[in-house]
Amino acid sequence: MFLYGLIDDYPVVVLHNRYLTAGTLEEPPRVFEGARKVYAPYDVASKGTWVGFNDSGLLVAVTNQETEYNDKPARSRGLLNMDLLDGCDSAEEAKGFLTDPEVREDYRRGNFLVADAHSAWHIVWDKETLVKHLDYCPHVITTLTMTPRTEWTERTEKMWINMEKRKLRAHHLVSQLEQRSVDKLIESLKLISGDHGAEKGQGSICYHDPTGKNVQTSATIIAVGSKIDDSRIHYCPGNPCENDFRDYSGIS
Repeated sequence: MFLYGLIDDYPVVVLHNRYLTAGTLEEPPRVFEGARKVYAPYDVASKGTWVGFNDSGLLVAVTNQETEYNDKPARSRGLLNMDLLDGCDSAEEAKGFLTDPEVREDYRRGNFLVADAHSAWHIVWDKETLVKHLDYCPHVITTLTMTPRTEWTERTEKMWINMEKRKLRAHHLVSQLEQRSVDKLIESLKLISGDHGAEKGQGSICYHDPTGKNVQTSATIIAVGSKIDDSRIHYCPGNPCENDFRDYSGIS
């Protein structure tokens, strides 16, 4: 869930619920020092991240694009996210990198969000690259974005059903949000991250797979401040209905 321009002093706000195979190891947000200072949670296996921001005010996030299964990509998208956060000052610059045909050859397909106070883009890597400019309003990005050339398979259709349930529920909940302080907005997003809607399961925002094969590994809420030092980052391991968020805004 991406809330763009909802609060003046926090133009970029995201909630990222992460769903992966059981046994995935990740660590809470930390600071990574490089060409730029990067604030992000950490995936142990890939040594990268799925969501984070840098001291230039750029936020980058990624989800799967479930139209293809590639279990042995040449490189992790988590490392690509780190490259973007360490190497780019703006969403425009990050968009330019992600739309370079030579860049995506080593990676799985995916949905990328790149945003700062001035522009935001949803970039879909599918059979072709699709670029969507995002206006100042709420947006919901799932792990399956339909493109003009999306091919329906039995697996894609099965996953689409649950993703549409989550997407519709998220749009309903975000439509009830009011412009308010960043603290109250974060508390509302915590509730949304643990929402089960009509039924607790694979189609709920707070994800539960009865087979135990897939799990919700975490929920991360980031509010990028107009002043970077005022930015907020909250992280909950596992399911928010079972575990608590912790405030990592003071990491440095």
